[in-house]
Amino acid sequence: MSRLWFTADLHLGHGNIIKYCHRPHLSKKESLLASTEPRGGWNVSRETIVRHDDALIAAINERVAEKDSLWIVGDFSLCPFEETMHYRERIRCREVNFVRGNHDLPSYDALFSRVIDQGMIKFQGCKIWLNHYPMRSWDKAFHGAWHLYGHVHGRLRADDAANPRLLAMDVGVDACDYRPVSFEEVAEYMRPREEAFWAWKAALGEGA
Repeated sequence: MSRLWFTADLHLGHGNIIKYCHRPHLSKKESLLASTEPRGGWNVSRETIVRHDDALIAAINERVAEKDSLWIVGDFSLCPFEETMHYRERIRCREVNFVRGNHDLPSYDALFSRVIDQGMIKFQGCKIWLNHYPMRSWDKAFHGAWHLYGHVHGRLRADDAANPRLLAMDVGVDACDYRPVSFEEVAEYMRPREEAFWAWKAALGEGA
């Protein structure tokens, strides 16, 4: 049986994001610079970019089977089309779908099975609203639809934790240990949130 997976914000080929987010693929020297001058006028090495890209693609291929379905929720690459095509060809999963992000070129659309700016998908009875950007209200949010997003590189995790009935999750690599997350993992994350959400909604009805 095929499985469903999500990821976002790979930024393949993008040296600056590696230092801005202090991703673990930096060399020892680069890691020290990223700790003290994350926005400084220095560049990560080509070797670091290759190490970063290889690790993220390997993490996808280790988890996502050829017959599974993968959604990349924006910011796949920061490279010209030809380079980005080679990145896509290295992912063994045949059905890779795409939510456009702010760094993605229009030409990337040709590389994916399905491409949207935002939208609802349904899987195993669950409605999931996909948008590269984090939202606090979305289609069917009041009826229990989930929202998966990227873009913020883990910076909203504290806000999400502070609102335990918010049915939203950052699926970007910086928030998910640099690997894709399965539908089952998302469902496990959402389970206590759904309990809080439906209790809150029931209380609204009682007070009406």
